[in-house]
Amino acid sequence: MDKVLLAEWEEQGAIIIAWPNYYTDWKENLEKIEKTYIEIVEQIADHELVIILSRDNNLKKNFSKEILKKIKIIIANYDDTWTRDYIGLSIETKDGSFLVDFKFNGWGEKYNHSRDNSINIQLREKGIISKLEHKYNHFVLEGGSIDSDGKGTILTTSKCLLNKNRNPNLSKKEIEKTLRESLGIKKTLWLNNGSISGDDTNSHIDTLARFCDEKNLVYSINNSIELKSMEKELKIIAQENQYDLIPIELPKPVFYKNRELPASYVNFLITNKKILVPIYGDENDSKAISTLQMLFPTRTIIGINCIEIIKQNGSLHCIAMQVSKNVLNLSLFE
Repeated sequence: MDKVLLAEWEEQGAIIIAWPNYYTDWKENLEKIEKTYIEIVEQIADHELVIILSRDNNLKKNFSKEILKKIKIIIANYDDTWTRDYIGLSIETKDGSFLVDFKFNGWGEKYNHSRDNSINIQLREKGIISKLEHKYNHFVLEGGSIDSDGKGTILTTSKCLLNKNRNPNLSKKEIEKTLRESLGIKKTLWLNNGSISGDDTNSHIDTLARFCDEKNLVYSINNSIELKSMEKELKIIAQENQYDLIPIELPKPVFYKNRELPASYVNFLITNKKILVPIYGDENDSKAISTLQMLFPTRTIIGINCIEIIKQNGSLHCIAMQVSKNVLNLSLFE
């Protein structure tokens, strides 16, 4: 059975997010972060279903009746809100589609994660997910650590996937074998360099470099040794695979409580009709938006101020995960 890991730009059934609450680290800026989440949901729900994981139904009051028609609130038990990394990955086969559930270990046992790791099971038990493959839940893999071209190739980083805090007993070849078996990956492109200050994921690819289509790659760049070294690697990968490379300059460093935050434009979110781009009140915001508009001419580019999101070490793409309509029980949303 041939499998393919869908690319983010392919047709989506819904975007899944988890609502911030007082029981997560968001409590220190809860009111402000909720405003950001409301803006994000409104930008998606005008054209696509948004599934919101929540501890209660009180957040309905934040949305108009029209927007609520495209929102489904699911009561769930979760540790934190980074659904990119613990919602399963959408796979398509000749025999149908399903969601593959991997193990989530809090980015290498850094944070509480047991409830996040159970979310896909919770969604299946509630009937939200109709088809779930659970046999790879022993293998640690976060959605933000790989990026797919939808044709069997992924881009990833050795600092994350080969880190001993993920799958310490597996070699690089064994990890590639598991990716091939679980996701149908035929080619894994590895970056050995690249990191952004403030990132605590061990260099997730979705802050560093992304496919925009099968032939165009965007990547984060500034004058740091890490990103300059990554750029050299990407140029070799681009030459070998006939990719076009497009750099996106990082914003100036953003700080909170004397700590640098992981501000990246490459952490954009693709929806069925839009590209939501994280912006930071920086002079490079407009350049990032215009670059992505060139690369996604059929989608509307929307800038979302993500200063509040990056205070918790992620950005816009990290808080959302797309799922194929074929893995959803759509009758529940009618």
